[in-house]
Amino acid sequence: MSGLKNLLVYIFVVICVFRGYSEPIPADDILAFVRTKLPTDPLRLTGTLKVRTKNGFTKASLPVEMNLDWGAATPKATYRIGDESLEISWNNDTPDYQFSNEKNTPTSDILGTGITWADLSFSVLWWTGSKLVDEDNKINRECYVVDVPVPDSGNTMRLWIEKKMGMLLESQILDAKGKQIRRMKIKSIKKMDGMWVAKDLEIKDKQTGNKTTLQISDLQWENPKPEIAAFDPAVSVNQLTFDLYQKLSGGNDGNLFLSPYSISSALAMVYGGARGETADQMGTTLRFGGQDATHPAFSFLRKKLNGIQEKGHVQLSVANSLWPQVDYAFQLDYLALTQEFYGSEIEPVDFITDTEGARQKINTWVEDKTNDRIKDLIPEGMLDPLTRLVLANAIYFKGNWASQFKPEHTRPAPFKLADGTTVEVPMMSQTADFKLAHTPEFQLLELPYEGDDLSMLILLPSESDKLPELDLEAIAGLEFNEMEVMVQLPRFKLESTFQLDDTLAAMGMPLAFSRQADFSGMTGTQDLYIGVVVHKAFVEVNEEGTEAAAATAVGMRTTSMPPQFTANHPFLFLIRENSTGAILFIGRVIDPR
Repeated sequence: MSGLKNLLVYIFVVICVFRGYSEPIPADDILAFVRTKLPTDPLRLTGTLKVRTKNGFTKASLPVEMNLDWGAATPKATYRIGDESLEISWNNDTPDYQFSNEKNTPTSDILGTGITWADLSFSVLWWTGSKLVDEDNKINRECYVVDVPVPDSGNTMRLWIEKKMGMLLESQILDAKGKQIRRMKIKSIKKMDGMWVAKDLEIKDKQTGNKTTLQISDLQWENPKPEIAAFDPAVSVNQLTFDLYQKLSGGNDGNLFLSPYSISSALAMVYGGARGETADQMGTTLRFGGQDATHPAFSFLRKKLNGIQEKGHVQLSVANSLWPQVDYAFQLDYLALTQEFYGSEIEPVDFITDTEGARQKINTWVEDKTNDRIKDLIPEGMLDPLTRLVLANAIYFKGNWASQFKPEHTRPAPFKLADGTTVEVPMMSQTADFKLAHTPEFQLLELPYEGDDLSMLILLPSESDKLPELDLEAIAGLEFNEMEVMVQLPRFKLESTFQLDDTLAAMGMPLAFSRQADFSGMTGTQDLYIGVVVHKAFVEVNEEGTEAAAATAVGMRTTSMPPQFTANHPFLFLIRENSTGAILFIGRVIDPR
């Protein structure tokens, strides 16, 4: 069986800073980050609160209803727990509480449970004087550890805040000597109506030994959330395929190969930090669907592609990474976005004092993700002390055809170049059932890979000198007919490198590459711009495969002469994911030698 022996693509984006500062992340910024994860619209949570004594006896089981409005000018929380009800509000700047029931205070015990009203309101996130004391790991998640003084008390509340999603995973009340009084931790989380909710909380009172659990069963929005406009990343990627091909092929008369999906995915991570007109230009040029829709959609497509490898038919993996300047003040919300939706590895490096060391670390990551096929991708001198962030996307694919080309059928054959000269190339050959479409201008053949998740589409023009005039969008509406076809296809190997800064700017997003760029979603200030976008891709097609698929192909032959698909002059090819139609790669073979 033959196939793509090794098809791998690597893209990296370097975003250079022209003004900035370096400092540790302030604890107040961490609390502000968590507050951004709270919904701004009022919501209602219902569940059950159970209190058990230290010997396991159930002391109470009470229905709970909580109405929370964290987005109001004066945040407010209303509770009903059993027969007790209370409304509290607090100032955004100071922890001054207003209670509807004067007998209660922020530290009032709720029905002997050991839980206070302040615990349930999460108003600790508005308290002042916080301090970052450590970093830790809870339930296999990396966390910041932040101490916050409890108002009007000598106690401290210690918080474990998950770095990626900004979720509070555990809190402890410590006395003046640092001794634990009470601990609250999240046992499980669940996504309800688009929001991650702490579904199961456990509070343990060290003094009484009581253990209280709060289980959330339902979430309702006071104002139903509007539907987000549908966004299909495959349509976006495919349109970028056509746009980029037209731009890059215009000034290039040789072989060409690139991965628009890889480029689009990397730039989608950059788009996550763009704001204002910079975001508008990127969204229009790259055919994105707005911040709310774009990132979840790319997350779905990335997981779908990585899931193909789990089936065992092909090797296909997509990896993303961020390389920020160590201690540079990137917004936690932005780093969380790249992790949540793009699965990005985040590895701080020091571009300022060890530029060469940073370059070598990134190149090592590239080698690892591409099975050592691409070495020293970032050349000396490309990074400098002004670099503040490198974003990288790597895609690797190795697959076999569903129907084999037998190596013994490969023969030297003429291949007519665009200028009319003829060269001799190794031509693979087989006859089997394939999907074929044709117009007066070209033939279009689909060659599936094992598993049928991916296919190569080959566009062969009727004449060898007509390739530049092909309208790639014309293929979208074509209907295929499955039939026996005699296929002749040359072995080929392509490698292309592109610096895409000027191309992308000319396509409609010049602000992103200028000092007027607004990437304040990354740092909170307008001090970043894209310095360089470099894309490198490699593909090799040869005769490797298995004998089992060959027997099936031979058994499907007919006695009549089948149509011929003879790629003996320049042609285009696409590799797509079949269920979504997303084009992962596009190439042009002018000379297969």
